[in-house]
Amino acid sequence: MDLYFMSPPHPAWSLRGRANFRSRAAAEVDATRARLEWLTLAEGIEALGGTVVVLEPPSAEMTGLPYAAEAGHPLPPLRPGGKPRFLLPRMKPEHRRAEKEVWRPLFEALGFEAIELGVGIWEGQGDVASFDGTTILFWGGRTDRVGAQTARGHFPGEVLEIEIREPAFHGNMGLLPLAHADVLFVCADVIEEDSLAVLEARFGKDRMHLVSEDEIRLYATNGLPVGDTLLAPSILPERVRKAIERSGMKVAELSMPELCEKAGGASRCLVCKFEGAPDTISIPEAMRLETQKRKIRS
Repeated sequence: MDLYFMSPPHPAWSLRGRANFRSRAAAEVDATRARLEWLTLAEGIEALGGTVVVLEPPSAEMTGLPYAAEAGHPLPPLRPGGKPRFLLPRMKPEHRRAEKEVWRPLFEALGFEAIELGVGIWEGQGDVASFDGTTILFWGGRTDRVGAQTARGHFPGEVLEIEIREPAFHGNMGLLPLAHADVLFVCADVIEEDSLAVLEARFGKDRMHLVSEDEIRLYATNGLPVGDTLLAPSILPERVRKAIERSGMKVAELSMPELCEKAGGASRCLVCKFEGAPDTISIPEAMRLETQKRKIRS
């Protein structure tokens, strides 16, 4: 099964850090609308066959929790029959550093072994991608090189390290893997030249579709692929949408004025994926989306 860990905005959710190009000058968010945007995405994931696992926010202070890509990253057991592992992040923004201690009990309750990184800055799945059997780890935005290299030691198999630059603060702003279509959408403007050459050598230019810096500011690479469908914010550039559809994917656009256009995180940023999770993971009713739906709509 494919799990999608998510956390809805608190009923009193607000912007705190204002650390990205969207949130710096944004108007105040509407928490009620943001919660409905979140729910629309979560329902879309489950309609496409995914299973959403919900962490209810403990307080309005944890304003970064909805951006669950930074919860860390799930990993397979070290040995057959062992526990799946979950690598916790080391966040750059000070106001988000306590989030891992909110996520930790959820993962441990589900049977994961929670792992601390120990050194460096590493912002979890925001800086992790998978394509063609290869793990891609990003650094140079918020994640630093020490954090990326330390994280690398926990990932099995082939791993590439890719350096990015502003305005991409996470790797998912520079690269979107679409496994169903066997293509990558890549912004060469925010990937260092040597790293771009690594991608071309490993995957081939013919599998790489280029997008511009202006297009990633409209979240060209931040949609969430679920099977053959990309759940994308409605501000996705038309040119990019058509290119994605030509590649063989469907595009389902979501209106996200609060979570994306003001706060700066698109659909990919709102989930931490565990594809191929073992069926032995038992999800309590309190963590299921159906329970959260009633609270948001009440």
